[in-house]
Amino acid sequence: MTPLPLPAPDPLPLPMAPAALKALLLLTFTLHLMAVNLGVGGSVITALHALRGTPRDRDLVRRIAPMLPSAVTFAITLGVAPLLFLQLTYGPFFYTASVLTAVPWLAMIFLLMAGYTLLYRFTGSAGSERLHAASGIAGALLLLAVGLMLVNVTTLSLRPDLWAAHAAASPHGLRMNTADPTLWPRYLHMAAGILAVAGLLLAGWGAWRDHAFARMAGLRWFIGATASQAAWGTWLLVKQPKPVLDLLLDGMSAPSLTLWLGVACGALALFMAIPASQEGSSARAVWGPFGLGLASTLGMIVLRDQARDASLAAFGFHPGALPHRTDWLSLGVFGLTFLPP
Repeated sequence: MTPLPLPAPDPLPLPMAPAALKALLLLTFTLHLMAVNLGVGGSVITALHALRGTPRDRDLVRRIAPMLPSAVTFAITLGVAPLLFLQLTYGPFFYTASVLTAVPWLAMIFLLMAGYTLLYRFTGSAGSERLHAASGIAGALLLLAVGLMLVNVTTLSLRPDLWAAHAAASPHGLRMNTADPTLWPRYLHMAAGILAVAGLLLAGWGAWRDHAFARMAGLRWFIGATASQAAWGTWLLVKQPKPVLDLLLDGMSAPSLTLWLGVACGALALFMAIPASQEGSSARAVWGPFGLGLASTLGMIVLRDQARDASLAAFGFHPGALPHRTDWLSLGVFGLTFLPP
């Protein structure tokens, strides 16, 4: 059997223990994802409400749209740190995947710039009588396409067994990772999750600002997007490689427990959100599904990391075994960046 073309690990030891880098990766990725949920998910929601165009929808768009460009800016900025921690720990896999699918990966930059421009055009019209719903929808679709490029690289980085065939089929890096059966279900699962959390954030804002329509609309977006996860999440689960699927379904391992706990929190949040989304419901009814929905999201972030390690373990890679030597000077300088000015 021909050995897999796995790049050698970086000869330099990691500057921190792998567990510390993993914790920082999860923390910074969570912050990045919350900004993505607000910026990208909020763009989809506001654009579609602008398209509907009723007085309540237009009022909601005028209130929410000015927050969106800042949220996307934060998403971009907060995405730098998890990308750096990812490169430190999983560099051989991430870099190989990004080179093999170079054109879609680099296209992400242009999709992001175009989507950001259209989002500014849309939000700039929010205070006028003529909302540019078309630019909002186009911008939201382009921002969602950025997510597809990221999922494309992520899925390929987990499948070294597909690298040789991928390189042979597209030596110039033009091809998407369509040979991986998890590409589309993973993308749809991610997109539905973005909309679900954006709906929760909208509902939480509505409860905080005593805006009944925002509460109702946000919870209904959450209900629809979360209910769709029954399809996308199940599809993604059954398309996992067999060692990962067995681990997730054994009911005893940490990834399996994380999966079922996250599903339970999401299902309970869904059922609590249904009565809370009705006309005349109390603002306090939002906070139950809000907390459970965010708990489910955090569980899925942890599960994503556990599934990545399980996938790469099948190819002999264990991040906890990487050599490290703590660089206290660099760590101290890094810590200083968190001090207030």
